[in-house]
Amino acid sequence: MSMESIQWYCVKARPRQEQTAKRTLRTEVGLEVFCPMLRFERARKSGRVRVVEAMFPGYLFVRFCYETHHRQVATTNGVSTIVSFGGRPAIVPEDIIADLRASVADGETVEVTSPLAVGTEVELVEGPFRGIRAIITNVLPARARVTILLELLGTEREVEVSEQAVLPDVVHPLLPQ
Repeated sequence: MSMESIQWYCVKARPRQEQTAKRTLRTEVGLEVFCPMLRFERARKSGRVRVVEAMFPGYLFVRFCYETHHRQVATTNGVSTIVSFGGRPAIVPEDIIADLRASVADGETVEVTSPLAVGTEVELVEGPFRGIRAIITNVLPARARVTILLELLGTEREVEVSEQAVLPDVVHPLLPQ
């Protein structure tokens, strides 16, 4: 097997099976796999939670020799298909993988922070008004607090709360807003 035949390919995982496909391809098949992840905070009914999701939901990158491993990769637990265009597998250039790897801190995970700014719509995740949406009117970084505009009983009120009590509504940091 020559080194020229080993390439990076984009592989489509079954829904929410990126981790299963990654683990199986690495441990059972012995292939190099890159599946960049995003770690960020999201509002839940229980409050603020940290979640980890795939940077490219449903996709991962696998380095292998197509001629010898394509059937094994395509039938791996968690894998849906090898991405192809016009019947040819989509080769991902080495420099794209290198650039993606350079942008992640621990090899596969990017920490995404959501700075609070005036005008940002947020959801209260703590206190008696949990679940209510508001707009930030002032950021007080020295006190780690923000002023929000709440609409209660038909009137608007400005209320000062902790930065930890609010969270911007984030579905996936890379989706268009």
